[in-house]
Amino acid sequence: MTPTKTDVRPARSPASAKKTMQLPRSPWLTLLLLLAVGVMISGFSLAFSGSEGISWGGSPVLFFWNTLPILLLLGLVWLASGLSWLAVLVTGTLIFLLTGANYFKVMFRDDPMVWSDLFRIREGFQMSGQYDVKLTPLMGVWIAAMIAAAVLLFFLGKGKPRATVRMLALTAVGMFSLVCFNYIYPNDQRYTQLAGDYAKDEGEAYAATGIVYPFFHSAGDYMNSQGNYDERAAREELNQYTDATIPEDKKVNLITIQLEAFADLSVFDIDGLSPDVYKDFHDIQAASYSGNLITDIFAGGTTETEWAFITGGNRHGDFKTKTDSTAWYLKSQGYTANGAHPCRDWFYDRKNVNPNLGLDDYLFTDNYYYQFVEKDADVAYDDVFFPDLQNRLTEYFQTNDAPLFSFNVTYQGHGPYNTEKTYWGSEYCTGNYEPKTLNALNNYFHLVQDTSHYVKEFMSYLDSLDEPVVLVLYGDHKPWMGNHGVIYEGMGISLDTTTEQGFRNYYSTWYTIWGNQAAKTQLGQSFQGRGPDLSPCFLMNQVFEMIGWEGSAYMQAQRETAHMLPVLHTTGWVEENGVLTDSPSPAAKARMEDFQNLSQYDRTKYE
Repeated sequence: MTPTKTDVRPARSPASAKKTMQLPRSPWLTLLLLLAVGVMISGFSLAFSGSEGISWGGSPVLFFWNTLPILLLLGLVWLASGLSWLAVLVTGTLIFLLTGANYFKVMFRDDPMVWSDLFRIREGFQMSGQYDVKLTPLMGVWIAAMIAAAVLLFFLGKGKPRATVRMLALTAVGMFSLVCFNYIYPNDQRYTQLAGDYAKDEGEAYAATGIVYPFFHSAGDYMNSQGNYDERAAREELNQYTDATIPEDKKVNLITIQLEAFADLSVFDIDGLSPDVYKDFHDIQAASYSGNLITDIFAGGTTETEWAFITGGNRHGDFKTKTDSTAWYLKSQGYTANGAHPCRDWFYDRKNVNPNLGLDDYLFTDNYYYQFVEKDADVAYDDVFFPDLQNRLTEYFQTNDAPLFSFNVTYQGHGPYNTEKTYWGSEYCTGNYEPKTLNALNNYFHLVQDTSHYVKEFMSYLDSLDEPVVLVLYGDHKPWMGNHGVIYEGMGISLDTTTEQGFRNYYSTWYTIWGNQAAKTQLGQSFQGRGPDLSPCFLMNQVFEMIGWEGSAYMQAQRETAHMLPVLHTTGWVEENGVLTDSPSPAAKARMEDFQNLSQYDRTKYE
């Protein structure tokens, strides 16, 4: 019997067979999977901040603020590319790098990642080579989980909205992301409420609130430092002053030297510390006008102190254009302005920054010190720097009539300090410490004693000159002493910045202002005594007052703040009426706001 038409079942085409075997392509399934991956990435990041409890219901609000940027980035990459697996790899990698960088930066420098660090990536890679950077087992698990999630999304996350819907959604997510970035995450009031008492300490704030949330919050501080100010109010205040002319009888040569990581640890009760280590340094202090410098940094970030000193501001931009500074003012008074840093010129982009600050013919390893060091060496140490500076000064005074402003930054004291062996002997510290602690201390104290020796010899040379010279020396920050400050802990030194003593221990270094005999005679100034605690942005003003210079319009306008709040810290601590406090009066807060407004305008007024 011949089958009828209705009895014959049409054969399935290969295409239709393939269609029935396809995995689901629902955009909603893809979205759900991306949300799950975003939560996973956030959980890993929180675990590395020490705040993993946030992700398990400890603080739903903080978990949300840490997770939201991750979800937004996942959404943007997915909607833009249509590839969910790519969104996982891009987002996961970026958050992994942020978290890892924060983990190691906190470990080595006790300092978290902030938005401005994105502009110092090259320096970060350079410094990482000096530390023992190793992936942790949890980092390995995270990497494996990201790869697994990407593979899963490759097969199950093929669904995506129609083109029109994707474009509308991409626009909406992009606009919402901009709102979050510009208004929500920079909100100080919300951040302070969520961080509580920890908001006063950046490192503690990260440990208490996560990594992603405070990192994006720090972007607000960076943006504010780029020129968010009331230009009219600042201009009106600055216009009350004019640049003062330096009288001929007060024109002396000014030499400033920032000593890398040089701190007087003898102020602490350090078991077994030889009195010889700081003998030369204490002699230098006794012959100078000396005080405590309360820096804004710890264990790194050299240029924060360096630029605060020369610009008179405690928040800095990228210096891509001409920026007001002491160098520009002194050049307007007939001075030559130069200097040296015996390190690579690209570090902190000094090669481009220094000319914008008015520093001409600046010397680096690349263009000068290479001739004194081994081939391919990055730095020259104090045994090269100070004798060479002496020789260059002798030549300058013999061939030039213009007074000199020389702005210098050393490298010798830079960490880390080897913990496995002592390079220069063990006579510097013989205390009862763990072997690794003792090795690091002896290595650091050798550098301190060596630097002090060369500084003292340099000052003897200056004192022999007929040319009047004022010398300013200061330390840029405390030295790095082991992961999470373990060596400080071993010495019994508290770094709890929520207390006044811990705050001072953490941020305090020193400064000295000294004049050779010719300068003392010409200015009628002894350059001796005890000076006040100062922020780096006010140190140059103190120098000018001792010399008898009124200074630029900005320095004159700044002086009221310097006298009222000689310590004005970026964490909110101030010295008011001789008392260091983290709860300034309303008058102090108003003065702080006026100062920031003025300094930001002054920094950008040439643009």
